Amino acid sequence: MVIIKKVIIFLVLLIPVLVYGQSTYRVTYDLTYQIDSTNISSLQSEQMLLDFAEDISVFKSNTTHLKDSILKSNHPHSLFGVAKSDFLYKIYKTNGKLVSLYDYTTYKYELKEDLPDLKWNLHEDTKTILDYECKLATTSFAGRDYSAWYVLEIPISDGPYKFYGLPGLILEIYDTQNHYHFEAIGITKLHSKIRIKNEEYREISVKEYEKFLENIKQKPSLILNNPGIQVPKASLDKYDRNHRERNKLKNNPIELIK
Repeated sequence: MVIIKKVIIFLVLLIPVLVYGQSTYRVTYDLTYQIDSTNISSLQSEQMLLDFAEDISVFKSNTTHLKDSILKSNHPHSLFGVAKSDFLYKIYKTNGKLVSLYDYTTYKYELKEDLPDLKWNLHEDTKTILDYECKLATTSFAGRDYSAWYVLEIPISDGPYKFYGLPGLILEIYDTQNHYHFEAIGITKLHSKIRIKNEEYREISVKEYEKFLENIKQKPSLILNNPGIQVPKASLDKYDRNHRERNKLKNNPIELIK
């Protein structure tokens, strides 16, 4: 009888591993972020998604997900009703690598990097998120110090954005200034597999991508480039003036140092 009880307990503890290891799940996060580091009233919010399976995950904005879904449908005109996202990327984690796909309409880039070397400090503090008991861990990444709450019950070493490496799924993470705060609001099971589709993207290096960002910072109208559409120079100049002013307020990226 004692042996049977031990077997039952073992199987119960193993169920989350089997379920989360063999299926694809989606975590929906509320992201609040302060786009202007000098102005607390510039706080904005957006829903972000982390789809994960046993050996791959993809992180993207809900807006990007909606656009992808619309483009696959027979109603592409519905794109006009989708809000614009501040996060024009999908970030895949697989086989110890990061694959970032950036979509600037006519410019589509693929950037491959190693996963960041995150040094986690584990703490005994606990809190409840989505009815899961979570534990606290802290780390530093790209110029910010972070606190993360992860759940051992879901033994997936992953989290939002580029965060990973804990013995459970990260359900909440925020920097010490609370400029970027990800908080899980739901977990659902998906009925499709995760695939990296990058045939439309041109692979570039980190230096090339940084150069591209600098170019569109100086001349934002570059992203309007389309060989099939001729935009008057006066309109391009006006677009550049307006967006240069707006970009001055976007001075607080999640990665302060590369």
